[in-house]
Amino acid sequence: MAGHKKVKNIGRKSLQWTTLILLAYMVIRLWINPNYIADFEAYCPFGGLQAFASFSVNNSLACSMAETQIFMGILLAIGIILFSKLFCSYICPVGTFTEWLGRIGDRFHVRYQIKGVADRLFRILKYALLFVTVYFTVTSSELFCKEYDPYYAIFTGFGSDVVFWMALTALAITILGAIFIRQFWCKYLCPLGALSNIFTNVIMFAAVMVAYLLLLYFGLKISWVWPLAIITVFGYLLEATRLKGWLFPVFKITRKEQSCINCNICDLACPMGLEIAHVDVIDHIDCHLCGDCIQACPVNNTLQINKKEWRWLPSVATVSLIAIGLFLATTIELPTINMRWGNDRQLATASIFSQSGIKSVKCYGSSVSFANKMKRVPGVLGVETFVKSHKVKVLYDPKKLDEEQIRKSIFTPGKTLLHRPPADIKEIAVVKMGVDKLFDSYDAFYFTQLLRQQKGVFGFSTRFGEPVKATIFFDSSAIQPSGLKQIIEQPTVTYRSRGKTYTKPIRFKVTDATDSLRFIKPQSFISSMFQPYNKIFNKYKTYRAQDLQIYQIAMPQALNPRFRRSMSLLVSHLSTDDFIVRFQTIYKERPYARIYFVRGKTDVEHIYRALTLPKLTVHYRGGKTGEVKNPFQFSEKGLVLKIGSKKTLSSK
Repeated sequence: MAGHKKVKNIGRKSLQWTTLILLAYMVIRLWINPNYIADFEAYCPFGGLQAFASFSVNNSLACSMAETQIFMGILLAIGIILFSKLFCSYICPVGTFTEWLGRIGDRFHVRYQIKGVADRLFRILKYALLFVTVYFTVTSSELFCKEYDPYYAIFTGFGSDVVFWMALTALAITILGAIFIRQFWCKYLCPLGALSNIFTNVIMFAAVMVAYLLLLYFGLKISWVWPLAIITVFGYLLEATRLKGWLFPVFKITRKEQSCINCNICDLACPMGLEIAHVDVIDHIDCHLCGDCIQACPVNNTLQINKKEWRWLPSVATVSLIAIGLFLATTIELPTINMRWGNDRQLATASIFSQSGIKSVKCYGSSVSFANKMKRVPGVLGVETFVKSHKVKVLYDPKKLDEEQIRKSIFTPGKTLLHRPPADIKEIAVVKMGVDKLFDSYDAFYFTQLLRQQKGVFGFSTRFGEPVKATIFFDSSAIQPSGLKQIIEQPTVTYRSRGKTYTKPIRFKVTDATDSLRFIKPQSFISSMFQPYNKIFNKYKTYRAQDLQIYQIAMPQALNPRFRRSMSLLVSHLSTDDFIVRFQTIYKERPYARIYFVRGKTDVEHIYRALTLPKLTVHYRGGKTGEVKNPFQFSEKGLVLKIGSKKTLSSK
């Protein structure tokens, strides 16, 4: 039967090609549109199941995890229980590519199929990888699979989330394994394949989870690692000993023995190399319900699904599950974090304040920063954040706070120096105005871009109000307050960042502008705009005033707010010397840096060399270090100051 005509499975091929075309579209759009952000894990069900596990344990959803992934993962599990591993056969790009690569091995007669004991032993690899992947995802609240996933590595061009050597190794194994061993990645290494087979044995999975939840209910504190370990171990043992599930999936391919002509064409058509021609029910755990065998069978109604002529079922089920997942993802939003620090009595009487449009709440990290900020507000009992809608919910004690006080605590006042006034200007005009929709840090960024592009505007400051109160400093000979209003109320702002041009819609509205102007001296303006920086480290508080000295050096870049974010890098670099204990910036007619050091333990020449090195040594969490380009320039040497009293030593 080697010369039989191969019949194509149109439904399966269509979905495989649709997936690849959509991925190609994302890649092409990424190159064409600089504003487009391609998320190649956005619809990954495996990432979604990991995200759901992380959310269940940590009550938080990292920025790399989203509702779309989670609902795709949940629908994947439901699909496996009902229809088997449809994602693997109809959608997964790795499965598609490895299946196509296998044809190269067949053409040159070098592809083999592992059987017997070796086949069963190799299957443990994917369960080990599943355990490691879920463990590191939950403990870090980030998708660990991104570090090695060959699919993600290829389509992101080995992006920043990818660990190069891990992904390259996985990619090499996937390609070579596909050519020389039938579906090597899918059968033996894919952690999603392991998880899918666990859902095929869903009775075991459910029993372990129910037992774990009951133990927690009765007060036993057991780490989530234990059920994870038990499920992966039992999953492997069940697969290796049985090679089939218990009762599930519900729908299986069946063979009608009376009409079968024993041509074995179905065996040849099976991508997983299963023996179909001599069994009545194909319940092997590697069956993906792809339907290739049904399409290839030359005798109608011999291979069926649950003894019915439902060859259309896998394709329709795949499309339906995807559609349901997308619908749920667009209608239900899960909180990125859901944190409570109030006690049960306080939470029982808590009120909830909600506010949308907080664009600075855009990921897990910014959500945690928001929560940490709100923890410092007396009367706040907890927060929830929703990054997709940029919404926050604040639980608070109504006896201690009201909604206006909460809005004020969320708002961050600021001041921004846009341009140094020219030397010949004698006075600077000042005008105050109320600006609606100028609330969070992203609004302030767009506001900054608007004013930075206007000649004659030197800076601005903001303070809380409804609307926010903005004070703008400008050259009255170049622009008038009415002109500022027109600039602020533009519908869009265009700016450049990292070599790319961006255009963003804005909705600022000047609702309260004063017509009267006042004028100040340029030096007063510069002084008012300066934002001091202060950081203590290396056991600073253990030293007495007489133990320390100060090295003061001119630091013009301390005036530029863009360099403020790099101050922490410089501090990390200076902290390498155990006897440098504090860094601060001050303004006295000009900006200065002050480096506090232990008298007699280090010297100013050493400090000056550390400040002027071309690269800074930066310390990261986990004990890792790295080097970054030094963005600061010190054109003149400084001088040593004495500390007169403990008041001078204060960290405030």
